[in-house]
Amino acid sequence: MRRVLRGEALVPVAGVVAFLLVFGRFGGVADPAPAARWLGLGVLLAPALMAYAHRWSAAWAAVLGAIVWSSLAASPATVAVVWAYALVALVIARRERAGSPEVVPHRPPPAPHGLPHVAVPTEVTGFALLVVSALVAVLINPSAMAGFGLGCALLARALRHQRSLRRLFGTPQPVHAVRVVEQLGYVHVLLAAPDGQTAREFGFPVAEPDVPPDEDEPHTVAGTLYGSPTAGSWCAVEAEGRVHVPVGPVGEVIVVPYDVVQGLPREIEDDEEQLVDPAALRPADHCVDAVTAREHRIAPQRAWAATIAIGLGSALAAGELAVLAGVPLTVMILVSAGAGAAGYEFGWRSQLRPRLRWHVGGVASVGFRGRDRQPWATDSAVVYDDDGTIVLTAGASVLTVPVPAPWPSPQAQRSADQLVAALRDARQQSFAISPVPPPPEIDVPHRPVALLLAWALSVVATTLIVH
Repeated sequence: MRRVLRGEALVPVAGVVAFLLVFGRFGGVADPAPAARWLGLGVLLAPALMAYAHRWSAAWAAVLGAIVWSSLAASPATVAVVWAYALVALVIARRERAGSPEVVPHRPPPAPHGLPHVAVPTEVTGFALLVVSALVAVLINPSAMAGFGLGCALLARALRHQRSLRRLFGTPQPVHAVRVVEQLGYVHVLLAAPDGQTAREFGFPVAEPDVPPDEDEPHTVAGTLYGSPTAGSWCAVEAEGRVHVPVGPVGEVIVVPYDVVQGLPREIEDDEEQLVDPAALRPADHCVDAVTAREHRIAPQRAWAATIAIGLGSALAAGELAVLAGVPLTVMILVSAGAGAAGYEFGWRSQLRPRLRWHVGGVASVGFRGRDRQPWATDSAVVYDDDGTIVLTAGASVLTVPVPAPWPSPQAQRSADQLVAALRDARQQSFAISPVPPPPEIDVPHRPVALLLAWALSVVATTLIVH
């Protein structure tokens, strides 16, 4: 499963906490001039945006912001908060250091005909942000310096990518025997473990416009990987005499069960044949009647926690910005109430309301937009996409079912594997029953009174905290 919270996200989280404390609790800047407040906001916001583009740029921007705030702060507590923010950015940046060298043969990759100029969109966007943000900050509002910082981070990211590509082909690299799936502008790589039971699976975009042959089944070819098979690193692949030159770093690396005979992940065969894993079925799903409808929804505790976090966070952020803009108290309350209502509505539609019902006759779901009912078909499929969702193809619809990890206990809801097994089991049973009943009925739930109360309490809490 992909990481729910990336390391870069901790910097924006720390920035939000610093913003709420500095402007909501410790009085903001000592200088009453409006430009000082907006400048302070800009240097707080910049590292939060820059962290996703270039961690070290964000770290040094946070240090610079802490230095600026040391002269703007109205209290020692403000200075402590902004320096803690800078420390978080530095710690996250240090996590980017390369690991220990691999104990494998090293040699340079075969020299390609030429190296592409990579990260061009990032480079162009960075230059544009530098120019526009500098003009806006000077002529309109100093808080636009946050955009200037993001432009610097994007340029640093582009330069790092270009330097990494030159280093890849200019120095000896770790060499691995791999299996490769070649696609148009992209390669998938499987690096088998020494025991042959598992493999690391990852991919990266490549420059050459080779058109792969049309094949009905996944097919891998033997290849040689040059580089470290870790997320964010740069690698090249040689397969059947072709050198695939990367134009981007390696994406997420996952460990999958491996079929050493076919040279493919074992899960591909399971997904294609829609096999049911009996061990993944819950005891209640083993003996349930075929026409008895079962239901899946996000665990209520988790859904409510996420909804309150979204709604309260939206209200607090809007209230702080309204106070920073100097609007009257009544306007601030209205702004925070509107933002909180939008946040709670989003939480209701994405966390609390979604649900899925199914039996041998088909599936019925309530999603972000509305309700859908579809029967099982011979081409129906249930696949977990490793991103906290299940992609369910049934009838004329493709449904995306959220399946986060069960919380606060494993019994709170079905896990992804349990839900996949239960849905595939119902689909297989539908082929042995005639006539098949229609899909189960499902009602769109109404917004509970507790949702309105949570919104009202969030507005009150925002008013007390901010004002």
